[in-house]
Amino acid sequence: MSRLEKVKHFFGIEKLTKYTHDFFDASNIRSSLYVASVVVVLELWMICSTLFFQFVGDLNRSDKWLFTHLLCYSVLLISALVLLIYSILHLKKIVKNHNVWWTIRFVFAVISIAFGIYISYLDYLKGEQFITLMTMTIIVFCFTVWRPVYSIIFLTTSYGVFFYLCNSAIPASYATKVNLSIVLIIILLSAINSYRQKLSEAKKDEQLEQAHDILLKLSISDEVTGIANMNYFRGQSFELINKNGIDIHQYIYLYFDIENFKMLNQKYGFWEGNSFLKKFADLLNQTFEKSLTAHFSNDNFVVLTKDERIKEKVLDICKKLSEYQYDIKLGIKVGAYKPENKEVLPLVACDHARYACNSIKKHYNITYCLYDETMSLRFQKKQYIINNFDSAIKNEYIQVYYQPFVNSQTGKICGMEALARWNDPQFGFLSPVDFIETLEEYYQIHRLDMYIVEKVCQHIESARARGRKIIPVSLNFSRLDFDSLNLAEEVENCLKKYNIDKSDIHIEITESTLSEDDIKLQEELKSFRAHGYALWLDDFGSGYSGLNVLKEYDFDLLKIDMKFLSNFEGNERARQILKNVINLAKDIGMQTLTEGVETQEAYDFLRENGCEKLQGYLFSKPISREELEAKLDAGTFVIE
Repeated sequence: MSRLEKVKHFFGIEKLTKYTHDFFDASNIRSSLYVASVVVVLELWMICSTLFFQFVGDLNRSDKWLFTHLLCYSVLLISALVLLIYSILHLKKIVKNHNVWWTIRFVFAVISIAFGIYISYLDYLKGEQFITLMTMTIIVFCFTVWRPVYSIIFLTTSYGVFFYLCNSAIPASYATKVNLSIVLIIILLSAINSYRQKLSEAKKDEQLEQAHDILLKLSISDEVTGIANMNYFRGQSFELINKNGIDIHQYIYLYFDIENFKMLNQKYGFWEGNSFLKKFADLLNQTFEKSLTAHFSNDNFVVLTKDERIKEKVLDICKKLSEYQYDIKLGIKVGAYKPENKEVLPLVACDHARYACNSIKKHYNITYCLYDETMSLRFQKKQYIINNFDSAIKNEYIQVYYQPFVNSQTGKICGMEALARWNDPQFGFLSPVDFIETLEEYYQIHRLDMYIVEKVCQHIESARARGRKIIPVSLNFSRLDFDSLNLAEEVENCLKKYNIDKSDIHIEITESTLSEDDIKLQEELKSFRAHGYALWLDDFGSGYSGLNVLKEYDFDLLKIDMKFLSNFEGNERARQILKNVINLAKDIGMQTLTEGVETQEAYDFLRENGCEKLQGYLFSKPISREELEAKLDAGTFVIE
């Protein structure tokens, strides 16, 4: 603190915060209420007692004396009444004019000090002490708080005037001078001390208030964007839709997903990513004024707003996003849900809107989607899958089906692919697309895949125990399996548990799960390779980076995606591509297996062009283990 600041602090002329000003005002209004009440009572008592003793008792003062004193008492009484009434009105917030209240308080102080000087002067002339002046200055400057500079000016002026008047009439004795000086210093110190204590209380309360505000803000707002968090959003939206007179059909929930935000984060860093999220949150607030807006998670936001010009507002947001100065194309997908009734919880409503948003993620030309009855059925099925997944495993509603693949030259079975099939007591056979995508979305797919590994091992162990010939099985794994597990270690442990030979298991990895910079997945595949497993690349040609994958990863077999055989008979280009893919695989030391073979013509073409293994409905659809063994026993299937 500089010397000037110290001087300002001593005299109380430093700049105070609004909170401190309001704290002093509130304190002084309450104190003024008490002070004014006491003065009103005292002056009424003085007026009544003076009149009583003058006319009933033996006071026998002159009319001039009586008039003068009654006038002084009355003026002080009126000023105290005005201060009392205005303080009450101010406390009840009926009036809020700070300047008027401060003026009334100042006038009361001047009248009180003038009253004290006058009465004490009369007492001094009679040889009595200046008790009234002491009392009035204590009431004015110690019970209410003034800045030290005002206390110093008013008190020194008051006692200076009083001393001048008294000394002019009767020269003051040394004792009087000392007593007057001591009283002045004590009252002045008391006034300054009151100010310091009140200032300390104000600052402490302000700090507590600021801490409370920070905690409150953290509890209701999102740290990154500054808008509401989901806890606050759920509470506020629940209150809104349940208000009396609210027509729920006029409102709509919106779920926003920002496209390519991860790329922005990777290129510009998290600080810029967070800055963008803050700008996007502000854009939502501007677009949906007087609506509830919240940061859902990562690059997702939710809004509860009136169903008015929604598509127009979404297009406006898209336009403004395109104006941002990034060399990454940013976009949005928006899902919407209109609640049917007030019983729909905000959390469920947001899930419906999110589901609608996710349904258009792969559709480049669609930005907005409203949740409808069809989605409702799909959503209910998703919820059913998640809620009943555990019981499906426990009760073995999920079973392993096998689809054989054959040697293209002999037509005999040389292996089979393990596939999950869910035969549900309520829905019957659930589509693999439905439950696999759902389990991936809810990060439960690793549990399904390891369940299949365990069942396949049990089946091989059982077949071996019964003296049956073992058919090698290929196992599919999701990209999420590598994130959720030490996959190579888990598979290895399962095979050891059932004493399964590694030559009987092939590890299939879908092309779309691979990327050049996925270090963790590369390490896991190296671990599989080190343990002696054969690695197969599944669905080759379904993605856009097939050749890069072949360059970066080491696989034993290439499974050619069945899309190459779509309209095979009349598509010469497909034939040429297939022929060249097969030759490419041979050149780099890989075998080939083509999926989706359904016609004899496709079979003949692939065999003639050197594709070693074939799979498809021409040979067999996926079948249960029992049906597989029955066909083997009947000679329908022949193992190579």
